[in-house]
Amino acid sequence: MNCRPLLFAFAIILALSLPYVVCAAGSADDLYITVTIPDRKEGVFASDKLVASGSEEGARIIFKNRGTETVTVTATIVVTDLVSLSVPTQELSGQITQDGNTLRVSPVEIAGRESATVRIRVKPPDSIPMKTRETFHVTATVAEDGSRTEYVHAITIIPPPSWITYGTIVASLLLVIIAIFAVKRFGILEMFTTIDLVTIALLAALAGVVFRWFWQTFNDIFGPFGGLLFTIPVSALVVIALHLVRKPGTATLLFLVDQLVCMVIWGSNITVWLGWYLLEGAVVDAEVALFKMNYADTRIAAMIYGMSRGFIAYWLFYFLFAPTAWKICYAPWYSWLQIGLAVVGGLIGGSIGYDAARKMRGAMM
Repeated sequence: MNCRPLLFAFAIILALSLPYVVCAAGSADDLYITVTIPDRKEGVFASDKLVASGSEEGARIIFKNRGTETVTVTATIVVTDLVSLSVPTQELSGQITQDGNTLRVSPVEIAGRESATVRIRVKPPDSIPMKTRETFHVTATVAEDGSRTEYVHAITIIPPPSWITYGTIVASLLLVIIAIFAVKRFGILEMFTTIDLVTIALLAALAGVVFRWFWQTFNDIFGPFGGLLFTIPVSALVVIALHLVRKPGTATLLFLVDQLVCMVIWGSNITVWLGWYLLEGAVVDAEVALFKMNYADTRIAAMIYGMSRGFIAYWLFYFLFAPTAWKICYAPWYSWLQIGLAVVGGLIGGSIGYDAARKMRGAMM
C-alpha cells in the first residue's frame, strides 16, 4: 500500500497548524485580565462602586496565564483622572513605575496556569455633581510574540449623599424634640415608677455593654451569621421590657437609654445614630398601641415585635446609614441576607423573651 499521499497530506496539515501552535504557546490569547474593586470581601460589598468623599479603596489587577508555557508580560494601567492613585508596597513594587494616573509594569514572567497581581489604591473625589461612569484601561504585551491584549473595566462613582446626611441629623433632632414635647405634654415620664426606670436601665446596659461586647468579640467567627449574636438577645430584651414595665413608650425609652450607654462606653456618634435607635423603639411602641396595648402578652405579639425591630434596624443601617455615615455600599444580596437574618433573629429572640418575661413577671408577683 502506497502511504506517501497520506503522509504528504499529514505534512501539509501539520505545516499549516504549526504557526497557530507556536503562537498559542505564549500569546496574548492565553492572558486573562481581571480588575476587582473594591478589594474587600468579594460579594459582600457592591462591586465597581465608589462613593465620593469616601476613604481610599484598594483595587486588584490580576494577569492570569491560562496557557501551559511561561510568558513574559509588560503592562500599562491607566486609571481615570477623577480618582487619586497610589501604589502600596507589594511583591512587584520594584517593577511598577507611576506617572500620574498611569502605571507601567516592567517585564514579569508568569508561568503556565499561574498569575501575577498588581495592587493599587484609589481615592474618590470629594464631590461630584452626578453619578458618573469611569474606566480602568489595562494593556498587556507578551514579549514572546509581541501580541497585545487590552481590557477596559468600568466603575461607577456616586455623589456623596450629603443631603441624606444632613436630613438624617435633622430628622434625629426632630425626633428628640418630638419625644421631649410628648413627654412634657402627656406626662409620659411621670407614668414610669422608679422600679420601671431601673428595669429599663438594667436591660439597656445588658444590650449596650454585655451583648454588644459579646457581638464585637465573636462576630467574625460566625461570618455573615454573626448578626444573630446581637439580634436575638436585643429582641428578647425588648420583649422583656415591654412585658415587665407595661407603659406606653417603653421600647423607645429602652433604645434611647441604650444609645446613651453606648455613647459613654463605646464613643458612638449620638447625633447621627440617635434617630435610628429611637425609630426602632417607636415602631415597636406603635405596634403595641395597634394591638390594643398588648405588652407582649402573647407569643405571636412578642415575635412580631422582635421581627419588626430587626427589620427596621437592619434596613436603615444597610440602605441609609452605611452609605451616609460610612460611605460604603453593600451588595444588595448581602444587605437583604442580613435583613432576613435580623428578622429570623427577631422571631427567635421574641419567643425567648416571651418565655423569660413570663417567668420573671411570675416571680415578681
